[in-house]
Amino acid sequence: MGRTASKATRIGVIAAAAPIALVAWASVVFALDRVSNAGEVLGGVAVGGVEISGFSESRARAALEELEAEMARTPLVFDVQGTRFEVIPSAIGFDLDDDAMLREALRHGREGGLGGQFRWWLAHLGSRGSTSIPPAGTWDSAALEPYLAQWEETAIADPPFEGAITVQGLSVVPQNPRPGTGIDRVATAALVDAALFDLGRSTIVVPTALRSPVLGLAEIGTAVAQAERLIAGPVVLSRLNPDVQVRFPREVLAEALRSKVVGPADGPQIELSFALEPLLEHLAPRRSAIEFPPVDAQVVIRPDDVPAIIPGRYELLIDEESLAPAVQVAAASTTRTGVFPYAEGARPTLTTEDAEALGIKEMISVKHTDAGIDSCCTTFYTPGGDWKNQNRIHNIQLIADMVNGAIVMPGETFSLNEHVGPRTEAKGFKQAGAIIGPIIECCDDPANWGGGVSQFTTTLYNALFFAGLEDVDHTPHTLYISRYPEGREATLGWPSPDLKFRNNTDAAVYIKCEYTGDSITVKIFGDNGGIKVSSELSERRNFTEPKDYFDPDERITPGEQKVTDQGSPGWTVTVYRIIDFPDGSQTTESWMWRYHPWPKRISVHPCELPEDHDDYDPNLKCPAPVPDLRGMTLAQAIQALAAVNLVLVQGDPIEVTDPARAGLVLQQGPDAGTLLEAGKPVTVRLGVLAEGEDG
Repeated sequence: MGRTASKATRIGVIAAAAPIALVAWASVVFALDRVSNAGEVLGGVAVGGVEISGFSESRARAALEELEAEMARTPLVFDVQGTRFEVIPSAIGFDLDDDAMLREALRHGREGGLGGQFRWWLAHLGSRGSTSIPPAGTWDSAALEPYLAQWEETAIADPPFEGAITVQGLSVVPQNPRPGTGIDRVATAALVDAALFDLGRSTIVVPTALRSPVLGLAEIGTAVAQAERLIAGPVVLSRLNPDVQVRFPREVLAEALRSKVVGPADGPQIELSFALEPLLEHLAPRRSAIEFPPVDAQVVIRPDDVPAIIPGRYELLIDEESLAPAVQVAAASTTRTGVFPYAEGARPTLTTEDAEALGIKEMISVKHTDAGIDSCCTTFYTPGGDWKNQNRIHNIQLIADMVNGAIVMPGETFSLNEHVGPRTEAKGFKQAGAIIGPIIECCDDPANWGGGVSQFTTTLYNALFFAGLEDVDHTPHTLYISRYPEGREATLGWPSPDLKFRNNTDAAVYIKCEYTGDSITVKIFGDNGGIKVSSELSERRNFTEPKDYFDPDERITPGEQKVTDQGSPGWTVTVYRIIDFPDGSQTTESWMWRYHPWPKRISVHPCELPEDHDDYDPNLKCPAPVPDLRGMTLAQAIQALAAVNLVLVQGDPIEVTDPARAGLVLQQGPDAGTLLEAGKPVTVRLGVLAEGEDG
């Protein structure tokens, strides 16, 4: 019996312990589930039919956004007295409240104490989607009004008419209000509100009702009076900068005047406005004169050598959006005038802000000496003179005009040849003297086009020298020219030599060129950090004597010479540039140059030019002077001419009475002393006794 009781006891204990164990097991599973699903939507939750159970917060948000996108693009269908219309929900401001729905989804199963959450978990254990959260959000009822107004007009046979005005010619004609069938706005809004957040979205049958116009004859009369004032006379829109004045005649205003009923159905009003198209059509013939291209800002140098900026301007176009309102404001004013509206178009290449950022603040081409500051960058020429000199001055001034106003940005290298290009007749350059080989020549050589531009080059070089700018490439003249600073000068040719410098400052560099009847000046403006530049010149050394240079001159008798210039020696010299910096430091740069001697100029007959002369002709034989043949016999004259390679030709004889003159040369041509080339004839006339004279 004891064993029986013990077995029963054990069974009772097991039976009593089973629920406890089950609850313990469930508690453990619940705890593990909550730990593993922390931050996730719990089981059994769906939003708008989309199950999001077990979704993380970010995944659930993405699912809700996808639901919103689908609902926003699924059209609402309306039936207005048998006519079907569709509206995309996004067009009327449809917006699901994702945050609120997500908070609601995450709240389920987590409300109350631990016991309540455990009971919710047990109730939803093994089930999915048992809690459904309906979509919720907002939309803009005002955005629906234009659709309703349009549907009334197109789908309802007798819509209410709130009145309007029309213009016939220059007369304003009223259109009186009348009652009719209209859409019930309040009831329709309620139907839309219900359908927007219903995934089923059945067709909305739009309710209508007989509606009287809100506006009366008094409001129409007020609109007529207002319209008559708007077209009572022309309107003028103008500007001072740019100087523009545009007149809109009454006929254009009348054509452009429009009226429409605006506002809510329970409080509409007639709005008058001007249509844009007739106004633009009126402006079309002169549009090119009232629209303006962009204008670059300009850096200019005042007469007192202070840089200044002329502001730039964006492209000015008719502001089409503001034109009609501007006309209406002017038409409603007592003066019937207003401001012509412009809109900015294309950006100028150089804006005012760009110009200011260049940092061009002062003249930097300043020569410092022990005595103070000297003018550094002017060279002189002699005005007037022959055509060659006048052409030379013309070329100097022309290249100065081409370079004037050039701006070199920080770090950029300026090449005078690249900036100006070849000096050609097409560009306006003229022929003038230039150094060709050892002498200055004019004017058949192609290098003579633009002769004289080296004087401008020298002036520019001195300006950049004393501005402290980096010398990239320059070449002094081969011959010393006293009007230029010795050693500190530069020549120019095409395609070389060239003048190049680099802007090694942090500001832009502006080149200003000025000239008078007898001088050319170059000034450089920018900001070189306040450096002071001075120059020194070494003694002349390594002298070289001039060589002979022969000039052909047909007037010189072969065998004779005429010295026209004794020439001058050449030498070597070194130029130093000393730069003092504001911090007290100093640098020195040097350039050495050898000047060739000016040659001794000797004029000779072309046949006596040396073989290395550019004009030497190996086929040219020296002419011989014709000998004096008068008084010679024929044989003697032939022998004398043969000695100088000339040929005798007999002319008509000359009758003489003196027997001693008979048979002698009495006349010759050319005259004695005339230079003739070898083989040329000399005509002689011999004396003969006249008939009847004694022989």
